[in-house]
Amino acid sequence: YSDETKRVLPIIDQWLEDDLKRWGKQRHTAARIYRRLVDEYDFKGSESNIRKVVAKRKKKLQEVFIPLDFQLGHQFQFDWGEADIILQGRTQRIYLFCMQLSASRMRFVRAYLHEKQEAFLDGFVHAFEFFGGVPTEGVFDNLKTAVVKILQGRDRLEQDAFLALQAHYLFKAEFCNIRSGNEKGRVEGTVGYVRRNAFVPLPDVQSLEELNAYLLDWCLREAEEKTVPFTKETVAQMWAKEKEYLHPLPEKKFEACRLVSCQVNKTSLITVETNQYSVPCSYVGQAVWAKMFVDHVIVVAQNQVIAEHPRSYERNQMITNLDHYLEALLKKPRAIRDAHAFQSSDLPDVFRRFHRKMREQEGAAGDRKFIRLLLLHREIGMEKLTQALREAEQAQVYRYEVVHEIIQRLTNNYLRVQDLSKEKTPVNLLDYKIQKANVAQYGQLTGGQMK
Repeated sequence: YSDETKRVLPIIDQWLEDDLKRWGKQRHTAARIYRRLVDEYDFKGSESNIRKVVAKRKKKLQEVFIPLDFQLGHQFQFDWGEADIILQGRTQRIYLFCMQLSASRMRFVRAYLHEKQEAFLDGFVHAFEFFGGVPTEGVFDNLKTAVVKILQGRDRLEQDAFLALQAHYLFKAEFCNIRSGNEKGRVEGTVGYVRRNAFVPLPDVQSLEELNAYLLDWCLREAEEKTVPFTKETVAQMWAKEKEYLHPLPEKKFEACRLVSCQVNKTSLITVETNQYSVPCSYVGQAVWAKMFVDHVIVVAQNQVIAEHPRSYERNQMITNLDHYLEALLKKPRAIRDAHAFQSSDLPDVFRRFHRKMREQEGAAGDRKFIRLLLLHREIGMEKLTQALREAEQAQVYRYEVVHEIIQRLTNNYLRVQDLSKEKTPVNLLDYKIQKANVAQYGQLTGGQMK
């Protein structure tokens, strides 16, 4: 090299070494190095010489990859991927939870609508159940659902939920060096392979459940058809051996959810991600926890489950349960006519027809009695209450007392005579009148005479 080129060699080496710690798309090119040398170090040499130096230096810095031979049951690798599908007639971007056992190369793939913490945790629950056990360690990228902060070397400050997952399944997490995806190259290869082979053409499905059933079947078929490199055994055969080395699954299932602290507002609703979910009206004003699972929401107060709803992935939705408002409706019975919880509920149609008839016949009193009917489901269940309403409707009798009598018959729970109140009197006795006895008739029967 010329003296001028030798002068800048340490600078070039330092820039190239620094580049190894940066994203590949934002590293120095030879042209950029030459321009910086000219601008910052008054370099007088030619660009062609710098190009030759950079090419040699980069080749020298290239990492050597060492072939690895993994022990059965020791390691799994995990990564997220993306793909498009046709969901209910529309193109939808979905996220693929991809896990691979490093030794047998058995794959597990599951689709989600997002990469949030609850999907991340849920994927592990399904993956370990599918594999039939838990490997000793897992290899991960530095994803936010697992890592709070990257420390020195391979040390990480991990998310509490991820630490809880490891403690539950007793595996150890190992993290890749920054921008060193090759350290979990098998699963990264899986992501691309799955996308090219399981998602071309785009799967046309009606639900994620249908897609995940397809992916599970695809993984099993691939395992039967593919062999493990450098062996004569299929992936399925090697997986059968590896199962014997996996740690057993815990007896208790892990709660794959994200905890969100909420305050119950005056309409007995909590808000999570723009959507509102109802809780019993007795909790208005209280602080509660929402457990956000992938497909449902559980609301907890003082370690007690107080509500459960299907989870909505739309925006600004109100998801209510009519039962949460019944006590409040007893105080304001007319409100049931327009209550969101009643109008949007999935009650059988007979409930709305019955309410309409009771209201026509008894006005506000009909509203109140209908709410009392709804409360009965807590004692007998919705199935029997629905059956009782249908029987009463068939008889064209829209009265609380009639439904109550039918329920007693259906449940074999007739009240004792001394417990009968006017409102619970059997319908066939409601209009029964006892005539005043003629004692003279008694005298005639006994042969006596009236005095």
